[in-house]
Amino acid sequence: MQKMVTLPMPLDESSLRALAAADEPKPNFFIVGAPKCGTTALHEYLQHHPDAYLPYYKEPHYFGADLLGSRFLQFRDKPAKYLKLFRDVRGEARIGESSPWYLASSSAAAEIHRYDPGAKIIIMLRNPIDMMYSMWSQFRYSGNEQIETFEEALAAESEREAGNRIRRAAHCITGLRYRHMTRFSEQVKRYFDCFGREQVMVIIFDDFRADTAAVYRSALEFLELDSDVSVSFGIRNPNKEVRLAWLQKLIVSTGFSLMLLKDRLTFMATTSALLPYAYRTRAVEGVIAAYTRYERRSPLTPETRRRLAHDLSDEVDQLSALLGRDFSHWLRTED
Repeated sequence: MQKMVTLPMPLDESSLRALAAADEPKPNFFIVGAPKCGTTALHEYLQHHPDAYLPYYKEPHYFGADLLGSRFLQFRDKPAKYLKLFRDVRGEARIGESSPWYLASSSAAAEIHRYDPGAKIIIMLRNPIDMMYSMWSQFRYSGNEQIETFEEALAAESEREAGNRIRRAAHCITGLRYRHMTRFSEQVKRYFDCFGREQVMVIIFDDFRADTAAVYRSALEFLELDSDVSVSFGIRNPNKEVRLAWLQKLIVSTGFSLMLLKDRLTFMATTSALLPYAYRTRAVEGVIAAYTRYERRSPLTPETRRRLAHDLSDEVDQLSALLGRDFSHWLRTED
């Protein structure tokens, strides 16, 4: 089935100026991605710091005019709506938001810089092969992806460039170009060029998983926050599968998606003053729990991993050179 692709809407410069000039609380740091690299966990850990504020609503994607999909239109050119996410700020020194597709966007870095050239940026990266496979699984769960195997989804990328094989309910069309997401060296360099390396922190998921507490302390130091805080670390955003397949089919058949439903419920929970915060958030989590079951993802086939390791070797070399660190182990495959 052919999908009528919604063309990106340029981010109106007046909305950037309005956001920059607003007297209301607004973000001064951004977790920009990449997807499936630990951004949800870091967002939630930072929420527990007494001098940091991150809203319950994650991934507003106000910036990134080139991002394609209905999910990216929720806040674009709506500064007043975006600022509502930060209405509960109570004097915290650091105000942040997390939108993992800002990294893949070719325009988000420059747009954020025009809004606030002093903003601090956190980038999270992982083995690009694992990231792609995890993203495909997430999209299958959310209804964004209609192709039933990862290998077939990879093979369909050229068709999708032409607007084909994209379901009507797809909310993140940009993300269906899986290999495009792995251009980490190009993506990170955009932020280095805009903000300078001193304002950008790059976290490698391997390090984050191996010693979460140490990486978290480093992030607090980067944000100039007290690092002597206690946080309970655990798994965030594990692999999810659909509990009720008929419910997913019903939602998708309307041209909607679970992600858009979740976004709308979460925005209401974040901004409503009618119910206490705890009741609002529990309502959202109850809807998600009814739809979801958690289970380990099947391992990627060795053949697919070998092929992707070959395809991504140049990109991994470029990232290694950019960050001054050897990532060749990402490409190792079992014989």
